[in-house]
Amino acid sequence: MKATFNDFLVENPNCSKYDGNTDAIAIFDLLSKDENIIGMIDASEAGKPALSACVDEIEAFFNNQQNPTFYLTDDFTRQAVGRMIKTILAPFRYKVTVQKDLPKALKCKYFTSASCYTKSGTPTMKVIRTIAEV
Repeated sequence: MKATFNDFLVENPNCSKYDGNTDAIAIFDLLSKDENIIGMIDASEAGKPALSACVDEIEAFFNNQQNPTFYLTDDFTRQAVGRMIKTILAPFRYKVTVQKDLPKALKCKYFTSASCYTKSGTPTMKVIRTIAEV
């Protein structure tokens, strides 16, 4: 089963202030979209920070908020996004290995670095890719 926002809160009690925060939940939901999980896994397999796969979508969401309650301008909040990714990739058995700078080509406004992951252990979820005729 995919990780939930509640899993994130349980694994990270220091993030309990985000309990019920609609913007934090929306960011978690964006990160949890299948295409973003697949992108984060692909980035990890390529030795890149997982966040690099969807940082533009996360930053765009924040920039479009008129009255945000989850501020990417704050170090703790940016770290919370990283903790969300850690929770989301855990069922696929990806573990944090190292922190790397995000590629300059991404032109990130709020993030400068993020965690890289490698597969370790037996997963409870897997990505299945198929090719279908259209």
